[in-house]
Amino acid sequence: MGMETAIYALSRDPSRRISIAPAADAFYWARRGEAVAVLETHPSVGQAFRRMRSGRLRSGKDASGLRLPPPPASSWERWERAARFLRPLLAGRSLLWDEVKALVGELAEPMEERELRAVLQTMCLTGMAFMLPGVEIPPAVSRWRCNRCGTGPEGLFRSRCGRCGSQCVSCDRCLFLGRSRACTPFFFFFPEEKREACRVRVDLRLPALTAGQKWVADRCLEAVRSGEKRFLVWAVAGSGKTEAVLPAVHRVLEQGGHVLWVSPRRDVVEELAPRLERAFPDIPVSVLHGESGWIRTNSPLTAATAHQAWRFYRRFQLVVVDEADAFPMKGDPPLGAGVERAAAEGGTMLWLTATPPEDWRRRLQRGQIPGVILPVRHHGRPLPEPRLFRRWRLWSSLEEARPLPPVTAFLERVAEKEGQGLLFVPRVADVDRLLAWIKKRHPDRLAQCRGVTGREKERKRLLEELRSGKIRFLITTAVLERGITLPRCHVLVFGADHPVFDASALVQIAGRVGRDADYRLGEVWFLSAERTEGQLKAVREIRWMNRMARRRGWLKEEGENSRPSAGRSAGDHVP
Repeated sequence: MGMETAIYALSRDPSRRISIAPAADAFYWARRGEAVAVLETHPSVGQAFRRMRSGRLRSGKDASGLRLPPPPASSWERWERAARFLRPLLAGRSLLWDEVKALVGELAEPMEERELRAVLQTMCLTGMAFMLPGVEIPPAVSRWRCNRCGTGPEGLFRSRCGRCGSQCVSCDRCLFLGRSRACTPFFFFFPEEKREACRVRVDLRLPALTAGQKWVADRCLEAVRSGEKRFLVWAVAGSGKTEAVLPAVHRVLEQGGHVLWVSPRRDVVEELAPRLERAFPDIPVSVLHGESGWIRTNSPLTAATAHQAWRFYRRFQLVVVDEADAFPMKGDPPLGAGVERAAAEGGTMLWLTATPPEDWRRRLQRGQIPGVILPVRHHGRPLPEPRLFRRWRLWSSLEEARPLPPVTAFLERVAEKEGQGLLFVPRVADVDRLLAWIKKRHPDRLAQCRGVTGREKERKRLLEELRSGKIRFLITTAVLERGITLPRCHVLVFGADHPVFDASALVQIAGRVGRDADYRLGEVWFLSAERTEGQLKAVREIRWMNRMARRRGWLKEEGENSRPSAGRSAGDHVP
């Protein structure tokens, strides 16, 4: 069954309003000297909104016979009391009707549907919330839009709906969060007003920060204090940027605020959550991703994948977007809009990345966006600089199992140095092709090699085998360019001139090497038939970061400790 929805007018106001519980509206407006006249009723919220948008409604003067008497004051008092009780549980969320019912049943007490509708309508009337249809379908199809994820008509489809009994429009884009439909109410709950006296004591447990991390931490704290809307943290892979940002998180939590830490993938969220729990032992961490479920305690600290941000509304005083340039955030405006919608008015968004897009770099250099650059790892050692190798007819040599001296040399050097080798190839099919070449040219190495592509369970298993020493070499696509840490890592990029290996991808891949302070033998090799601008730019950027770190006194040369220095120097120009 759909949710019957009324369109009504007031006796002295020409505007039209929508209600899923008109009795609540009748009492609310009666106390303000207005009478409610129901103009039309519709079987769903979506149909009522569509009718409202059409502008073809009869006037309130013709509806005098449909005026609603207000309910008893005891009913309104009950609804208002329930609204005040539910507000702390729902504040700062954006939820479909079914999600509200589930959340109320989980965190409070189950409520009859009719009663819950009246309570939610009371919240809308008293400024605690507002309501839209899950999918808005005005008469012009080009303006159809999912109100949860922002998808336009290209991601929406019409089908027979078992809920409202009509041809209903629903969204495919955010289906994994639950079906957003035109006939389903979608509620936005305003955050509670922040009370000045709600400061709490929060324990923060951090290792000692390096000079570079401390500088970044101070800049992030200043960004939060001054209310910067966006602040970019450009930090090399392995720099310890998570630890550098935690003091800003701590400040917001101590002020009674909420923090959202957004990561691009589920495995990153699962890895991050225990780190946050160790840093803030007194604060429960809500973990939200596609397989976690979504109903959790009303924790002030949330770690989530980007898609989960669609379930929040102006809730978080601080939003930390980790790997902001990575898939799925990269090139996905609805996801970015969802993350922005989750941020509180006047809140701060910290964008963390090791490889910001070109326009971000230019804007940072011109002072158009505030930010900070951390060019050194936590252990203070220089970033390994890639070596470039060219091999004419590279791919035909691979297919015909002809000698490829750079690959042979790489396999031998990794074994000699007791390292762990990652061999990156551009396409999934190339994994088996390179394994076949090793089988023919180096059969003695084959038992030490495995290939992996995109399946997460297989990827985790093979990475554990690599870490444990059961295997020494892993052939993979760019799926492992981020989020993997190996203590004795060496990298070979086979076919580094392929378009999939742009400068950002190559910098990320190179960032797998040299993460461990006790193993300094790791190497980065780019092998290709041609030199590309992407390869040259990646090398320039890595060298630039090393020069900047050295100028600031943050690099540890042999036998030296890092020395603190001021911020950016005159030579710190973005390459």
